[in-house]
Amino acid sequence: MDVRVYATLRAIVGGPKVTLNSGPGDSFRTLLHELITRWPALQKELFDRNGELHTGIHVFLDGRDIRYLGGMDMPIPEGAEIRIFPPVGGGAAAVLNNGGAAPSADSNR
Repeated sequence: MDVRVYATLRAIVGGPKVTLNSGPGDSFRTLLHELITRWPALQKELFDRNGELHTGIHVFLDGRDIRYLGGMDMPIPEGAEIRIFPPVGGGAAAVLNNGGAAPSADSNR
């Protein structure tokens, strides 16, 4: 099964897509554990000390976060499109560099 990964996760796995043995009928937990077996550096990126997904990690099944569908133990359906996103942030540097004020429209020119 192909899984797409984004941002900092790409550097760990060596590209935007990985092919795993896990597939339809397996749980998302099984799929994610296969990922960390192949790329141990993903353990601290994906899971907290209790073995649950970090709150900032988003695993999407066909564009919907699995947390709202059935969670880590739900089975992966046939034909699933799976994408994994690490926490994303940004924008604060411009505000901090401007004394805490939002940048003006002219600041991007």
